[in-house]
Amino acid sequence: MRRLTILLLALLMLGTAAEAQRTRRVVRKPVKPVVVEDPRIAQMLAATQQIMFIDSMVVDKADFVCHIPLSAECGTLEMKDSLLQFTNELGDHRLTTYFDIADSLSHIAMSDYIGNYWTTPERVQGISDAAANFPFLMPDGITLYMAQKGEKSLGGYDLFVTRYDGDEAAFLRAENLGMPFASEANDYLYAIDEKHQLGYFVTDRRQPEGKVCIYVFVPNATRKVYQSEAYGEEKLRSLARIDRIADTWTSVPERNQALRRLEAAKAEAARGEQAKKAHQQPATELDNLRHQAEVLEKALLLARNYYAKASASDRQTLRGEIIKSEQELEALQLKIRQIEKQQRNAATRQKNN
Repeated sequence: MRRLTILLLALLMLGTAAEAQRTRRVVRKPVKPVVVEDPRIAQMLAATQQIMFIDSMVVDKADFVCHIPLSAECGTLEMKDSLLQFTNELGDHRLTTYFDIADSLSHIAMSDYIGNYWTTPERVQGISDAAANFPFLMPDGITLYMAQKGEKSLGGYDLFVTRYDGDEAAFLRAENLGMPFASEANDYLYAIDEKHQLGYFVTDRRQPEGKVCIYVFVPNATRKVYQSEAYGEEKLRSLARIDRIADTWTSVPERNQALRRLEAAKAEAARGEQAKKAHQQPATELDNLRHQAEVLEKALLLARNYYAKASASDRQTLRGEIIKSEQELEALQLKIRQIEKQQRNAATRQKNN
C-alpha cells in the first residue's frame, strides 16, 4: 500500500511537471509585424525638392487660414466645417469645396460673379474622382493646387497640382507635388504669395489631434532637387520629413530677407483686417438675401448630383424638392435684382441732386 501511494505520488508529480513543460512550450514571444514601406516613398525620396523653410507655427486646424497672411492680391481663403473656399483677387471667381452625399466625398466646384450674383457652382472637371479639398488658384487663373485623398496619396491627404486646359475646358490630370510636401500624414494646403515671394504649406505630420503646422518657405523659380549621392539616406529622409527647418537654410542672408518679407506680409494683413472691421456694417436685407441664395445654390448642387445617381424611387421624391428649390432660388434672385436696381436708381438720383 505504501509503495502504491509513493508510485501514485510520483506519477502525479511527473504529470504536473509534464504539464508545466507543455505550458512552457506553448508560450511564444510576440512576433513583431513586418512593416512594408510603400514603394512610392523611395521614388519620391530620390526626387525630394530642395526648399528653404524659413519659419513654422503650430495652430488649431479648425481656423488655420486665419494665421496665413496671404496678400489680398493673391485671393482670399475661408474655411467652414473643414471645407475650404478660395476667391480670386478680383472677387469674381470662386472655388468652393462641398460634401457630396452621393459618394460621401468632398469635391471642388467653381462659380463666377456675373450680373451682381454668383452663378450656380459646378463641379471642377478633369482633376479626379478622389476626395478633394483646400483649393488654391494662382493669379494666372490656370495653375491649381489642392489636397486629394485617394489611391494616389501616400496616407491621408496629399498635395497635387494641375493646370487648366482652355481647349478642353477642364483641368489636366493632377500630379503629386512629391516630397517634402508629401507624407503619410495629412498634407492640406499649398499656397503661394507672389507679392511677398513666400509660400505656405500646412500639414498635421507629428502634430496632436486638432493641430496643424504651418510652414513658411521660399518658392523656387525653377524646380530644385537634392542630389541624393551627396546625402546619406537617413539625412535625405530627414529633409523630406522636414525634421528641422534649420537644415534647409542654405543661405542665412536669404532667410533673413524672407523673414522681413514675412513681417511685412503680417503687417499688411493686420491693416487689412482693421480696415475691414472699421468699415464693417450690419448685414442688410440684400446681404441676407444673397446669403440665402448662396446656401440654396449649394444645396441644389448636392441634390442634382445625388439625383443623377439615385434610384427611381429616390428620384421621384427628389424631383419635387428640386423643382420647389429652383422656384425659391429664382424668386430670391429676382428680389435681389429688384433691390439692387432700386439702390442704383437711388444712388443716381442722389448724384444728380
